[in-house]
Amino acid sequence: MENETTSKGQHQGNPNRSRDHFRWDDRHHQPHTDLSKWQKFWASRSDAAQFLRLLGRNVRQVRPVVRCYRTLLDEAPAPHAVASDEFGVAISPTRPTWDRYLERVRDLGVGALLIRIPSWAPDPVFELRDQFERLHGEGVSFTFTLLQDRSVVKDPGRWQEFVRASAGHFARLSPTFQVGHAVNRKKWGIWHPDEYVRLLEATVEVRQEFPACRWIGPPVIDFEYYFTTNYLVGRRHFDFDGVAALLYVDRRGSPDAVQYRHFDLRRKILLLRAVVQASPHADVPIHLTEFNWPLKGSGKHSPAGAHVQTDEAGQARYLVLYYLTAAATGQVASVFWWQLVARGYGLIDEDEAWTARPAYRAFRTLLARTRGCEVRALPERLRPLRGFLLSRADECTALVYTTGAPHRFDPALPVLEATDLFGSPLPTSNPVAGPDPRYLSFGNGDAAEILAILARAPSR
Repeated sequence: MENETTSKGQHQGNPNRSRDHFRWDDRHHQPHTDLSKWQKFWASRSDAAQFLRLLGRNVRQVRPVVRCYRTLLDEAPAPHAVASDEFGVAISPTRPTWDRYLERVRDLGVGALLIRIPSWAPDPVFELRDQFERLHGEGVSFTFTLLQDRSVVKDPGRWQEFVRASAGHFARLSPTFQVGHAVNRKKWGIWHPDEYVRLLEATVEVRQEFPACRWIGPPVIDFEYYFTTNYLVGRRHFDFDGVAALLYVDRRGSPDAVQYRHFDLRRKILLLRAVVQASPHADVPIHLTEFNWPLKGSGKHSPAGAHVQTDEAGQARYLVLYYLTAAATGQVASVFWWQLVARGYGLIDEDEAWTARPAYRAFRTLLARTRGCEVRALPERLRPLRGFLLSRADECTALVYTTGAPHRFDPALPVLEATDLFGSPLPTSNPVAGPDPRYLSFGNGDAAEILAILARAPSR
């Protein structure tokens, strides 16, 4: 089996069109895609029975899922208290870079970190156990993504040894482990559903040995819940403590953007909850363990095509809207941006100075604004005015923006402070909502009264 990173960016490809080929791309932190869609299809032709079984399970689940989904759509979500470890970020530290990461993590004030552990090279992460334990002592929670490659998929015994070693190193952190990664993408080494099931079966024994750890999955990437359904309703020796999703919402513009003429981010999350509720699996928390927006002009450092890239202002705006939309559903336990430091898509550029992008400043402001808050989405009846109310005992704040014409508020709205996404002050007199979200603070105003004033017809 091949598992190499080529030097000087040279591509070796997969001339034999082998399933066992696995070649890591350090630039994008993912395996290379060395087979075309047609080549992968042809190599998978012997797996047709498995995918027909997947199709059958999904067909049987359509009616119960739709029934649950409609119920969730009709429910008015209650205000959701944002937990201190709900908004997280992924990091990829090594011993030489740990101090720089630690400085930025503390500067952000983030309470949850996600770290990948590659099955083929876990030692650089294992070496940071003491540093992680000290940070955990400061109240930071840890989620570890256990990455598979083709060799451990073919040898579940090796996977079990890797999982046991990972749990043994980090059990004192009371961590969450994501079992596998992007299991619906062949480039990650899993070619058909039963191969992931075998990895789960190999994890059962380790789970019993480390009861203080939480285990989440199946980690399906993108809006492909038919794989999630398959694992939740099929033969199952492993009940997850939470359902994981790498939910990229198609990345074409804002989280408000609609896919298949209906599904924005909120509805995708509600549909995922319906999938869980309609299955025989326990109704467990949802964890969104990966999302980001790649940047325009980042060339070979972008992990995705030009059609999903955005500018830096858009990246900051979408980051904030994604976190708040997920929280306002009341269905999500944690959300992680991938990742803190990376060229092409990170909150910090991986240049010599580690230059913070606007999205970094927007995230730091969001974490400060939501600390100790309840969040609720503004009612749909106010559209094109959109946004969220953030309320706590001593303060009520709205994040507002509009998808239509500028919106002028009722003069009775008591705006005491106004800032942009980055915390820079804006005028408080005659505030106007436009396409760029802004925070409006109302002191200790009552959230219901603020909503009533927002609902009044605007003066234009």
